Amino acid sequence: AHELRTPLASLRTNLEVVTADKDATLDDHRAMVATQERALTRLERLIADLLILATSEQPPVRSEVALAPVLEEVLCDLKQQADTRQVTLRLIDRAEVMVHGNGQLLARAFSNLVENGLYYNHPGGEVVVTLDQKEEQAVVTVADTGIGIDADKQAHIFERFYRVDCSRARHKGGAGLGLSIVAAIVQQHDGHVQVESVAGRGSTFIVVLPL
Repeated sequence: AHELRTPLASLRTNLEVVTADKDATLDDHRAMVATQERALTRLERLIADLLILATSEQPPVRSEVALAPVLEEVLCDLKQQADTRQVTLRLIDRAEVMVHGNGQLLARAFSNLVENGLYYNHPGGEVVVTLDQKEEQAVVTVADTGIGIDADKQAHIFERFYRVDCSRARHKGGAGLGLSIVAAIVQQHDGHVQVESVAGRGSTFIVVLPL
């Protein structure tokens, strides 16, 4: 409820200021519009997240999906964020892997993992995505050089609305749904996801999908 109220409250406050302040300048209005756009984007993302979770028990529409192009597009979409945070993105493609799945949902899962690696990294850090095939399984790893996750928190990170660091996640606009969405999408595809992490030394997320 908090995550829904916050962007709505921001929108209402800005609208009240716009209508009440007769002396507001053009720059004031532009700043308010920019704030409203950010609040709307956050609200749209949250609604999309909730819709994914609400339908996570239903089998997705599937087709043959080549994972390498999906991962390339994810990294391309996040390059600007990576550049802003001064974090390097790399893709290591070790196999031409096809899975029977939903390309949009898989892209969302991988995007969430890469974004997580960007958010909790540091300038000069790196996020490396590796695609491989082991026997009859596709394996995608997302490894970052960020802050890592304490051992006692790792069992909870795929739970809905769970935050390792509440204040930091809220400051970054997170609702604590990103990793739970990853888990839900991977489970929809009959796969599994796990994390290996050492606090202060980064994290590696491993997604395994059947071919």
